[in-house]
Amino acid sequence: MNKVISLFLMCICSSYLLAANTLNMFIDSNRFLDKEKNTILLVDYQIPYPNLVFMAKGGGYFAEVNVSVESIRGDSIAIVQNITDNIGVSNKADTVSKLKTYMNRLSFALDNSVSELRFRAIDINSQNSFEWQFPVEKLPSNTILSDIELNSEAYADTLQYLAKFHRNGVLYRSEPSILINRTLNDFAYLYMEAYIQPADTNGSNLLNLSLEKDSLIVMDEYIDYKPAKAIESISLKIPLADLSPGKYSGIVTLQSGEVTEARSFEFVLIEDIEELNCLMTDPDEEYILMRYFFGNRLPTDWNNYSTEKKRRYITQFWNSMATTTKRDVKGVMSLIQERIDFANRRYGSSLAGWKSDMGRVYIRNGAPDDIERDTSSDQARFVRKDYQIWKYYTNQQPVYVFVDTQMSGKYKLIYADSDDLENSDPDWMRYLGTDFDESRLDN
Repeated sequence: MNKVISLFLMCICSSYLLAANTLNMFIDSNRFLDKEKNTILLVDYQIPYPNLVFMAKGGGYFAEVNVSVESIRGDSIAIVQNITDNIGVSNKADTVSKLKTYMNRLSFALDNSVSELRFRAIDINSQNSFEWQFPVEKLPSNTILSDIELNSEAYADTLQYLAKFHRNGVLYRSEPSILINRTLNDFAYLYMEAYIQPADTNGSNLLNLSLEKDSLIVMDEYIDYKPAKAIESISLKIPLADLSPGKYSGIVTLQSGEVTEARSFEFVLIEDIEELNCLMTDPDEEYILMRYFFGNRLPTDWNNYSTEKKRRYITQFWNSMATTTKRDVKGVMSLIQERIDFANRRYGSSLAGWKSDMGRVYIRNGAPDDIERDTSSDQARFVRKDYQIWKYYTNQQPVYVFVDTQMSGKYKLIYADSDDLENSDPDWMRYLGTDFDESRLDN
């Protein structure tokens, strides 16, 4: 299918020349066959967060988009799908981040009577709207190749994040914008499906990936392909390291016996030229530090990242931290480094102080507003142990209890309140004694 976003390409590359009352977004569609040879049309749309209006509500920030899709059959129009996208974030900085986008996918079964689809979207908070009408056509039932879906990422993922974009345990992050950022991605991924009965082919089939820029071929690969089943997924990746920024056009050709089919695709390779900001020499160590602030929002496939990609992600983290704290990047990095140094001096033992429970809380929150030091009573399940209660009077006013479980100066966090990034030990009272006055934790 043609990339319907092409019309917007010049605006995108010019930092979004936004039209008044227009919800600027990206949309793309690709066709596949199901087991009954019906054509399934997947419509992917992508809205950069800065193009939405978020409203503060209930401790978060929310945008709402109404989407409707109409099918056009001759002179008649029918509603195919009508949905509401509710988009929420907890970090205000995300609402203006150029790296954050909302993604969704709609699925339709096409029949011969449908000639066009009309896609409409409206941002409820701003009343900005988007409309696009594009022709659609069924794939022939005897086709051997689907359309080509362009993806910026493809990796094994068992989480429910972007569930509609998972295939066989792999998350394919579709890129309707056709913009692939070399600063953020090492490869461009092409997803397609082949429809060849294994019994109908003698020997292998031939798959060709050709890519060109400015009429010069930059990639031309041939792959012997042997289908194992009637509908088979094919994923090809294009290395980006040696490609220069600009527009690329490509063709994937599949030859099976006397039948040859080709599908085209295109993408624009962009590159952010920016200073990489890292606090630590080892990016894996900095991943631990980032968890103090981002928790489980960090990439689960971190170990598969190249060192360069890790450092690029770390740079994004510090940019986000600067926005959240209303400091410049160097300023927030300097602040966290000071806290790490203090934690290493004050809370270090056999483990580096910044990796201790006290160090983690100190690095994230700074010095507590109040520290209460005491020793557990004889009613505790263990011998008497020193403990500290930390209280903060700002933000969510969190409270923490640390216990020196081995009386070695290495304190363990056993209780946390008003901090979503920390967990309490279900049996935390056994460390302090059944006669512990819980009102001491009020804040």
